[in-house]
Amino acid sequence: MDNSRKILTDRKVSITNPRILVLEELLGTKNPITVDELLSKLENKVAKSTLYRVLNDLKNINILNEFSTPDNQSVVELILEDHTHHHHLFCSDCGEIIDVEMAKEFENKLSKEIKRIEKEFNFIIEDHRLELFGKCTDLCLNCK
Repeated sequence: MDNSRKILTDRKVSITNPRILVLEELLGTKNPITVDELLSKLENKVAKSTLYRVLNDLKNINILNEFSTPDNQSVVELILEDHTHHHHLFCSDCGEIIDVEMAKEFENKLSKEIKRIEKEFNFIIEDHRLELFGKCTDLCLNCK
C-alpha cells in the first residue's frame, strides 16, 4: 500500500481508496490483465464505473497502458520507471498475454523505419506496438 501511495503522491494525484485498491492489484499482476479480470480480482471492492474512472486517471498520469486483445477485450498494464518498452504475445487457446522484449538490434531498425515513415508522411508517431498471435505449446500450464 505504501508503494501505491508513493506512486500517487509522486505524481501529485489525490490518494483515494479505489485508486489504492486498483494500483495494488495491478502492482501484484505479472502480465497485462483484461479489465474484466481486474474487476473480478477486486471482488466487488470497486464498482465497475469507478474502476473505469480510476483507469482513466492512471492513463492521464501516464502510468497505465491500455490496448485490446484480438477479440477486442480491453487490457491494461502499469508502466512505471522500471518498465521497459516491450511487445505482446497473445495465445488464442488460453487467452494468456505475455510481455516480450525484442532484440535491441530489431528495436533500433524499427526506430529508424519509424523515423523514415514520419519524414515521408510528415507525421509524428508517438508510440508503436508489435503484437504476435498464436498458441501456447503443450507445455503451457494455462491451457490444461
